[in-house]
Amino acid sequence: GPVIVTGLEHGPLDVAGLVQAIRRPDCGGLVVFEGTARAETDGRTVLRLEYEAYERRALAQLRALAEEVAARFALGGVVAVHRVGTVAVCEPAVVVAAAAAHRGEAFAAARQLIDRTKSDVAIWKKEVFAQGHDSWVGIGVT
Repeated sequence: GPVIVTGLEHGPLDVAGLVQAIRRPDCGGLVVFEGTARAETDGRTVLRLEYEAYERRALAQLRALAEEVAARFALGGVVAVHRVGTVAVCEPAVVVAAAAAHRGEAFAAARQLIDRTKSDVAIWKKEVFAQGHDSWVGIGVT
């Protein structure tokens, strides 16, 4: 079956190591997406991001998502790993990757992995602004 790597990390993500874990000789396409902390939101300067998770639920959700996407796209490998805690501007907060026989499946799977990680997993982001008035973003936040 596929190699599936999911998790929550309290420190920097080892993107190269995560990608290496899913390289397989039967997979000709490997797509990696890093979601990084940007320096500006709506014209306001972001100092850092702070992520909180309902960890037990988020871990189960990441695993279930990875398994579902692996089955749907016949993947050889999947990565879905998210930071928790403080993330500096330009650092990756999340990495997803998909290894498949062909690029079409790898791209489609990676897109679904990141979109559903953002929409469905119990992780919340607080944007800390230079001007104050921090704001939370995540599931269930309106």
